[in-house]
Parts: sequence; C-alpha cells; structure tokens
Amino acid sequence: MFDPEVHCGDEHVDAFHDSVGGLWPFSHQWMVEASVLKNGVTAFEAYLEKSAHEVIEGWRVTVEDRQGTHRLRLKTPKGFTSPGWKTLVTAHTVLGSTVDTLDVEWAKDLRHLLTHQNGELRDEEALEEFRDTDAEADADALHHAHVGGRVRLGAERVVGVLDMLASVVRHADVAVHAYVWGRKRRQVPWHELHTAKCLEFMPE
Repeated sequence: MFDPEVHCGDEHVDAFHDSVGGLWPFSHQWMVEASVLKNGVTAFEAYLEKSAHEVIEGWRVTVEDRQGTHRLRLKTPKGFTSPGWKTLVTAHTVLGSTVDTLDVEWAKDLRHLLTHQNGELRDEEALEEFRDTDAEADADALHHAHVGGRVRLGAERVVGVLDMLASVVRHADVAVHAYVWGRKRRQVPWHELHTAKCLEFMPE
C-alpha cells in the first residue's frame, strides 16, 4: 500500500500499476473502442449476407439432370458456413448497390490490423494508412502515432467508421427492400446472379 508518509517519488505510480495489473484506464478505453469497431465491421458483413439471403431464400428450382427440387443459397466455400467477401460484393452489385467502397475496404483493413496485430503499426505503410492526423493536431509529439506503436482510435473515430458503414447499409437496404417488401416487387435477376457465380443449389 502506498503511504505518503513513507514513500516518495513515483512509487505511487508503481503501486497503482501493480494494483491494476498493468491495465491503465487509457489501455482499457482503447480495448473497448477496438472491440466496438471490430464488432461493427463484423455486423456489417453479417448484414450483407443476411440481406442477400433474404432476397433468394424461399425459392425452389428444378435443376437439369438432378432429381427433386433444390433451394438456392449464396455460393459458400467448402467447409465454411458463410460466403466469401467477393461473393457478397458481387451479389449486392447485381442486386443494385455498391458495398465495396474505399471507406469500407479501409474499415476492413483496420479490423484486420486490430484483430491480427492488436493494432500495432508495424511499418511506414501501415502508419500512413491508419494515422489520424486530425486527432494528433492538439497532441504533443510523444502521443503521435509511430511505427511500433498502436493505432490511435478514440470515440469520435470509431463512431465515424460506424456511421460510414451504416450509410452503406441504408443504400443496400433500398435495393433489397425492392425485391422483398416493395409493393411492386422487382424481379430477382436470377440469370445475372448465376452468371456471376453467386448461387449454388442445395437439394431439399
């Protein structure tokens, strides 16, 4: 226990460090922000999958040289339960919306950095891509992003990324709604989806 009558200097810092196991408040805040951002990007991908499935689910087809009817689903790699990113992007493009914007690709890259490198900026390329110069404007040089350090997040930046993803979702939702819920539903472009290799047939 730190006793001001006994201890001096920076020993109280060491005492606090030991009591929290090295988890300082700013470290905890960064972990929360990183978790929110990673989950936001994952939820975005889950929306793209579910909304595309909503368009094609419930349809049954008869496939030449195969017995019985087959249901349709998005093409999924063997051994996986969800389609790949390229399939999601292509399917939504065919359905009438753009979901692979530069901002989305950047957010996915940031999610990868946070997930697989714990946010560490390992080279100048990463520093250039993920540096937030606006956030550094009022900070001293010691708190600027640097190679070997962690990417700077902050609540404002995290909310900005989530808002950007939400705007893409709103755009995609308009197209999906027209196929599923519109008063005059649009005809699903089966031929285009099949030609783009977005569909596969599952026996009933």
